[in-house]
Amino acid sequence: MSESEFAAELRARIADVDDELELMRRDSDDYAVEVLTGRLENLLRIAARHGVDVRPPGGGPVAGAA
Repeated sequence: MSESEFAAELRARIADVDDELELMRRDSDDYAVEVLTGRLENLLRIAARHGVDVRPPGGGPVAGAA
């Protein structure tokens, strides 16, 4: 897997978790929010370790990272 494939896959996984996290927040599923927040934090650490910029277009933070 090339660096760009790795970065694209990582961004896609982060976006998927972020979307699911938003749904669980709306459903007030505290357990799922906790689990997904941990998953998102792990993916963001991996991205940082590999120098992958995962900010959405416009440069804001990932929604679940707030």
